[in-house]
Amino acid sequence: MRRGDLAAGAAYVGAAVTVSQLAGPFWLFLLTSAVITAVVAVSVGVIYDNAGLLSLCQMTFAGLGAWTVGWLNLKTNLPFLAMLPFAAAVPFAAGVAIGIPALRLRGQNLAVFTLVFSAAVARVVFADGFPGLIEGNRVHPPGFADSDSGYFLFCAVTLGLIGIAVTALRRTRTGRWWFSVRRSERATAAMGRSVVLTKLSAFAVSAAIAGVGGALLLALNGIVSGASFQPIESMTILTSALMFGAGHLEGALLTGLFGQLIPNFLSDVGLPRDISPMLFAVGGVIALSRGEGGLSSALRAAGRRLPSLRRTRRAETVAPALRSLPSGHDPAAKARSVLDIQDVSVSYGAVKALDGVSLSMPEGGFLGLIGPNGAGKSTLVDALSGFLPSHEGRILLGGEDITVLPPRKRALLGLRRTFQQGHTPLDLTVGGYLALASAGADTPIAEALDWFSLPPPPTPIAGLDVGSRRILEVCGALMSHPKVALLDEPTAGLAGPDRDVFVEALAAVTAHMGVAVLLIEHDIEAVVSLCHSIAVLDFGQLIATGSPQDVLEDPRVVAAYLGSST
Repeated sequence: MRRGDLAAGAAYVGAAVTVSQLAGPFWLFLLTSAVITAVVAVSVGVIYDNAGLLSLCQMTFAGLGAWTVGWLNLKTNLPFLAMLPFAAAVPFAAGVAIGIPALRLRGQNLAVFTLVFSAAVARVVFADGFPGLIEGNRVHPPGFADSDSGYFLFCAVTLGLIGIAVTALRRTRTGRWWFSVRRSERATAAMGRSVVLTKLSAFAVSAAIAGVGGALLLALNGIVSGASFQPIESMTILTSALMFGAGHLEGALLTGLFGQLIPNFLSDVGLPRDISPMLFAVGGVIALSRGEGGLSSALRAAGRRLPSLRRTRRAETVAPALRSLPSGHDPAAKARSVLDIQDVSVSYGAVKALDGVSLSMPEGGFLGLIGPNGAGKSTLVDALSGFLPSHEGRILLGGEDITVLPPRKRALLGLRRTFQQGHTPLDLTVGGYLALASAGADTPIAEALDWFSLPPPPTPIAGLDVGSRRILEVCGALMSHPKVALLDEPTAGLAGPDRDVFVEALAAVTAHMGVAVLLIEHDIEAVVSLCHSIAVLDFGQLIATGSPQDVLEDPRVVAAYLGSST
């Protein structure tokens, strides 16, 4: 664990012990409720702050956890601790069941789907009452936590363990993929990861955490009703979690504290408690308008700006020296074709974006793709990487027809790409991103960073400038040792020495590794210095191919760029 984690953990334990010893029964009940609310808020942080999914059924999952424990308490003699895993397992299964059809939706459509699910469960399951409610069969906390202070400490420990587990999970490959899919589903698929599986894992984990929160709430009250788990409760906890930033444990704690304190304060001053959801809704909207992460991220950002916690700045750029990067490249194999584009055409209604484009790339070749704006360059890259729903023609990678394969499978077969707009997840470190992008590769991360003069692995991506993020994305694509890399305007945002160093490093790395590169670029000087040959598109048609000198002197190319052959 990091030193900051240890310090925060020590402060948390000290505060919990102090409260358990000094607080009276009313405050213990109130603060225990706040801790339980924080558990559910952590589930919101997992699904929204990490994976970027807007769910309106977290309290429904909490209700399923409470319903499960109530049923087990009525039908069995299991102790509470033995029932707690079931409170997580049932919502986990429910999350998987509804997640499979739901997670092909995005944004508001997903929110509506989860809201409908929440309303359906409230009407079909919770409306008939919770097990044990009519019989008066109360659920009791564990024997060692049967007092007010004891149960408060038990809930605080449970929240702490969940926080540690979620923090650790975020630092694994699974957690990093959550951040990646939140930043860009296209970039995640282009790295060979299933977007649906990634979102489904976040959905199921968040459901399990919410289920534990529901079980803790049941043990606090002994008996609960469906009123505690209605759709409006899910909306309230979502907006308050957005406001305080439940993606961090301190944000989840603030969500729980203010979620309990504000309604009680309103009651004390003679105002309706129902005002509090309105306040949280306004706060959530303000938090979203000011950026992602809510209050907790703002506090962390302020802390990083302190002199003692300044971010590591990008190191001075130095000319890269050739390193011993692993290379399976056979120079004699350059004549073999690795990517064949056969009569690819793309139409948008009456507009022909691509018209019968055919190209062939040899192993280790460096082909530049240029043309005026709107010529069809990005459309061709989308077609090659699988991001177009349909097109005419065939695409072969190493002799294998990949025309109908999705982006993820093309990436796994060795076709990687970068994007015009940066898609590196800002929540990751430089090393964390490269660990995702180069899964299975044997190139040391530190060595690859040295090649491209990038900062050390612990550096947060959020602290990099736009040009460095673009270089990092290229570095990740090449570190995976693909057969073909499609680089979409990699020098955009670079100028002066940074650009020169990057171009030199790119030439050296690709030559050493034997990766075939299709370079889409407006920087003609970079194209000429890097590419063995150039292809030119204009109005979706391939108008010239050949050596850089021959192509740039072609009258048709001059006319395409300048509007006149002279």
